[in-house]
Amino acid sequence: MSLLDNQDIFGSGPHSIRTSSWERNLDRRGFAGLDGELVLDMGLRGRNIHQTGRLQAQTASQLQSLITQIESFIDGKLHTLEDNYGTTYDSLVIEEFKPTTPLKLGRGYFCEYEVRYRQLQ
Repeated sequence: MSLLDNQDIFGSGPHSIRTSSWERNLDRRGFAGLDGELVLDMGLRGRNIHQTGRLQAQTASQLQSLITQIESFIDGKLHTLEDNYGTTYDSLVIEEFKPTTPLKLGRGYFCEYEVRYRQLQ
């Protein structure tokens, strides 16, 4: 069960979280008469985190309410995500949330989704 700001909004279905490596900003400079280049390390910048999964609810309106609740986190503020294994990702900005399938009816209603986070240094 993953928690976003200590709220279990992704617990209705399975999901996975993939992190990319931290990005380092490098400034490369070349000078006339100098072989090679000078590299200035400008420090770590951030990394992308992707979450994919399935949201489930008993009714279509409950599922739509859950989607609306997740969309409310796209507010430009910093959030904290804790994954199923207890790893905590601080200083996250949610850049995008999108259902990737239409609402479907099975044992209740469900849809697949993707979330794109940016973790700031």
